[in-house]
Amino acid sequence: MENDKTAIDPLPETFDSFEAMADFWDIHDVTDYAEFLTPVEMSIAEHPVTEYVITLSDTQDDLLQRATEREGIPLTALINTWVQEKLQEYAAS
Repeated sequence: MENDKTAIDPLPETFDSFEAMADFWDIHDVTDYAEFLTPVEMSIAEHPVTEYVITLSDTQDDLLQRATEREGIPLTALINTWVQEKLQEYAAS
């Protein structure tokens, strides 16, 4: 019987940016990399109960806008990622 499965690209250890990661997953199937997946338990609030309003200087806003363009993700996703990373660091210490 002939093997019809094509070669699978190796999974990069890191990505240079969110955009590079998105580009990789746009053309690859996560099921081809199942051995790298880790089961997790989580719950997602259907309707978040807390919203925050922050004030940024023009300089901070410019930098934030450039960061979203560079990473290629929406502003809220970028900020949520940063907050999650910092809270995980805080919780670990």
